[in-house]
Amino acid sequence: MIKTATQPSAPLVLVVDDDIFLLAAISQTLSLNGYQVQTCSSPLESLQRIEEQTFGAVLADIRMPEMNGITLLENIVQKDKDLPVILITGHGDISLAVEAMKKGAYHFLQKPVDEDLIIATLERAIERRQLVLENLQLEKKLQASNANRTRFYGLVGNHPAMHELYTIIETFAVESDPVLIIGETGTGKELVARALHEIKQDKAPYVAVNMGAIPAEMIESELFGYEKGAFTGAVQRKIGRFEFAGGGTIFLDEICSMPAQLQSKLLRVLEERNFCRLGSNELIPMTARIVAATNKNLEEEVAKGRFRQDLFFRLNVLPIHLPPLRKRKEDIPLLVDYFRREYCDSHPEKPAALPKNLIKEFCENDWPGNIRELRNVVRRHCVLGLGCAQQTTDKGQPPSFSQPIVFEHDCPPWKEFMEQQEKHYLETVLHAVAGKVTTACKAMGISRKSLYDKINKHAINLEEVRRKPQ
Repeated sequence: MIKTATQPSAPLVLVVDDDIFLLAAISQTLSLNGYQVQTCSSPLESLQRIEEQTFGAVLADIRMPEMNGITLLENIVQKDKDLPVILITGHGDISLAVEAMKKGAYHFLQKPVDEDLIIATLERAIERRQLVLENLQLEKKLQASNANRTRFYGLVGNHPAMHELYTIIETFAVESDPVLIIGETGTGKELVARALHEIKQDKAPYVAVNMGAIPAEMIESELFGYEKGAFTGAVQRKIGRFEFAGGGTIFLDEICSMPAQLQSKLLRVLEERNFCRLGSNELIPMTARIVAATNKNLEEEVAKGRFRQDLFFRLNVLPIHLPPLRKRKEDIPLLVDYFRREYCDSHPEKPAALPKNLIKEFCENDWPGNIRELRNVVRRHCVLGLGCAQQTTDKGQPPSFSQPIVFEHDCPPWKEFMEQQEKHYLETVLHAVAGKVTTACKAMGISRKSLYDKINKHAINLEEVRRKPQ
């Protein structure tokens, strides 16, 4: 079993024994088999070495005058619980060896020790040690990667609150209990719902239902479907959202908008895990996962009698709270760049850049509309170009195209007034985009011909606008 030569990366083994002759013999055997070896006759010194170096395994005698092998093992476990310790025992030390195994020893060998057995045991111990070290390194890399990640299933942010959110989403995604997402308007509640779905069930249906956008009298049929003839106008069977979702995810946005009578039905569906189409007694299993979202405090809604307490408890099994943008302003530059790139990807013919002073102004705004509001403003700046960016308000908002209308005397005729307003609007936009016709057309949503017709109609000097932007 002798290996040819010791490689530079050969495992390092520490041999501890007060018998210097046994130390020399084991050291020679291990060296001939390709291991790097350090010997130590003092258990206390061996503990010091373990603190200073990384060993693949430790071979130690169980009986030593300064410290026995059991005590040495206990100290090694405290310093490095994954370091394999192989104890060498005499015939009368079997009970001690069994005790050592219970305390974490990798294995024990009886004297006289067979060389092949030592090598075979060491190989297995060091292989396990290498796997443990590799796993630790991968875990550290993953933790470092997670700490630096700024994007997660459409969510963007590097704030500690966002890293905590990413971890919570990963933890909840593999569960099947209902999730309640709580956050202000525009914080990205549906992005969280989609992340929960995609992590676990990316091939199953994802069904989003905005409870506030469906008329109250239609919610039940939309959610649970109906049979032909269930009511006037039901000319054929319709599959509801719950049935269509199957084993996927159904996202109930603005859950607080659900009428009281339907809250009780939803509660029953969640508890019994089945439902019926309108006009049918056939029970259909409910296999979809429920993810609900609200921008209101449901506990306050419960206290005011507008939301069922038992339904709140049933939905609030795994709660996720989204931070508002004003609580993580450090992420605003990241979000601005993300939305700018998003715009540029969809408009490759029109590269957009935003000045640094504008980003600073964005960071000073509280953004009551949160991320949705920020995205809209960034896109507006991308559409209008840098000319508009130079005319921002003190909070990074583009200027309004309207002026206060003040009449000192009688009101002008309607046609005259509208023409004045149109001219003012055209001049404001053209100055904002430095006379760029294509950009102005996109901002106003009109064709180039229409724009040129209006420029000629109002006698606007386009060349002068280009020379002297406001």
